[in-house]
Amino acid sequence: MKRITIGFIPLTDAAPLIAAHERGFAEEEGLAFDLVREVSWANIRDKLSIGLFDAAHMLTPLAIASALGIGHVTVPLIAPATLALNGNAITLSAAFVRELGDLPDDPVAALPLFAAAIRRRVEAGLNPPVFASTFPYSTHNYILRAYLAAGGIDPDRDVQLVVIPPPLMAGSLEKGLIDGFCVGSPWNSVAVDRGAGHILTPSSALFARIPEKTLVIGDILAGGDPDTLRAIVAATAKGAAWCADPANALELAAILSAPHYLGVSAPLVLRTIEGRLVFAPGGPSRSVPDFIRYDVPGTVRPDAGRYAWLYAQMVRWGQTRFDPGIPARIAALIRTDIYDAAMPGPLPPADADPIGSILEPAFDPADLAGYLARFDDRGLPKLRA
Repeated sequence: MKRITIGFIPLTDAAPLIAAHERGFAEEEGLAFDLVREVSWANIRDKLSIGLFDAAHMLTPLAIASALGIGHVTVPLIAPATLALNGNAITLSAAFVRELGDLPDDPVAALPLFAAAIRRRVEAGLNPPVFASTFPYSTHNYILRAYLAAGGIDPDRDVQLVVIPPPLMAGSLEKGLIDGFCVGSPWNSVAVDRGAGHILTPSSALFARIPEKTLVIGDILAGGDPDTLRAIVAATAKGAAWCADPANALELAAILSAPHYLGVSAPLVLRTIEGRLVFAPGGPSRSVPDFIRYDVPGTVRPDAGRYAWLYAQMVRWGQTRFDPGIPARIAALIRTDIYDAAMPGPLPPADADPIGSILEPAFDPADLAGYLARFDDRGLPKLRA
């Protein structure tokens, strides 16, 4: 057995790696996955960069930023498998929800109420609302910013955005330190079950196909034996396929609930896996289509167009300058050749719009400049009504 040390954050989208270990898929490939729970994304990145981790469960935008040297020293890595699509939600504190009044279920219909509550605070000269995401280079940051911007709210002037590790989100909301957050499951549901939060919208209701987490492999392993790379990706893909089967949801929830993984009750984890979210404390559960996806190959095979959209968000929000050569570097980052060698078979059908947002027009990865031209220098839509 070849031992592979993999860092992860306690989130539902680490499930393919956990299933690969617990269900024996790694062993079938001649591997032993040593899974190491971490608390922050900075720890994940830094331990991968210095070789303490061979591979990691990583925010997809952080993988892109690390590989491109955006906001940090360059961390050589490859990202040959996506671990999950979607799985996030924007959650507000109970106190802030009271400022909004009766919230409709439709996140677009709720947006004017959300934006109006923020404007009232700004116009009254009060402290701006504080919203948290898990890292500057994260889908959570971009989802939160896009939703705010769609309501005419400047994320850098009208609110305060802070970074909090996922397991600390619910507690921060309970203590009144923040007014809301965007984070991956199960932490939105934890906040609701504690009576501290109200889910405003799942990310899948705003963006249908965001590549949330990625399996990244550090440069030492990436430059080594191609059979080992193939085996790692094959074990991960088998784990994802097992997670995607509804017949396995109950067992998966029990596995993930263990203290050394998520440390959250199995019934709560099961709700998030099955997309049955309770939006308000004491409320009924509601079915959320495609709340989190693990399917193979549609989710797990990396899609360059989805990665290009995340890069475009970095440019939109001033984290880097536009470089027309980035798409070629993204293709080198995702290494679909490794996935295809590990999991031969039909390719997933191409989506006309790889992201599928109700907040934006269709995204064309071949026209990044055109996409970015839709926004002003603050990242707000130019044609906003």
